[in-house]
Amino acid sequence: MANRSYLYSLSNRPTTYEDRPESICGLSEWPYYVPFIYRLLLSGDPQLCASLIADGFEEDEPEHKSRVYAISSPFDPGFERVRRFADIIRTAVSLPPSIEPQASAVQHKGTFLGRLKQLFSAKQETAPAASPAQTATVAELLAALDESIAFLEAHRDRYLLLETIELDSMLVSGEAALKDSVEQEIARCRYIGRTVDALPSDLVQAGQVLRRAATQKSAPPLDALFGLHLDDDYDSTYNDATQYPLGLEWSEDLYFELLNLSEFQAQDA
Repeated sequence: MANRSYLYSLSNRPTTYEDRPESICGLSEWPYYVPFIYRLLLSGDPQLCASLIADGFEEDEPEHKSRVYAISSPFDPGFERVRRFADIIRTAVSLPPSIEPQASAVQHKGTFLGRLKQLFSAKQETAPAASPAQTATVAELLAALDESIAFLEAHRDRYLLLETIELDSMLVSGEAALKDSVEQEIARCRYIGRTVDALPSDLVQAGQVLRRAATQKSAPPLDALFGLHLDDDYDSTYNDATQYPLGLEWSEDLYFELLNLSEFQAQDA
């Protein structure tokens, strides 16, 4: 079984393993990674909370269980960022290819080479722009964005829960080290929120910035966009076409189906 990150919506911010929410629903899981959209969803006010997956470790004594941590954040602020980011992606993939400034032609003004470059550049400027479909297919990406917003809208609750214990346990062990791993993930979630907030408010400008930052390394915090695919390879980790998934796959049925308060109490009745 692949180690995964797990995303849920729920009605409270758990303080202990037994602090079960009245409502909880699976949203998504991802092997060996925490995708971009998970972090953006958790970016509103991510905080340490108790894991609802693990109640200590197998080697723990029953009376001395280790604390296992997850991340909780209010649903709505992150969801609004996801909505905005989806709009920016839709705009980015609809824009025609950008025309580079003709700096080289100016530098060589008056030379034969310069005149040739200027002539070629003028033709480039007046040539019809290629559509996004001519350079990369985006139909699946656009459909996935629409499905993502609809799914999250249908499953919204007061809070989100991100469980990373399986991923963290691949790298470190011990309560303190695992807690530090979760705190590092919280910092990543906050950084992704600042990244999206740093995009221009104008959608066209934001789309241009996103498209450039996805393919060219930018100054912080836009550096967090580098490597995203704004085409139908947005989540193609299975064939290594994508190393940095958006994370637009959703399902209520996760490997860990967490019990809500009434179900948790019923098992001990």
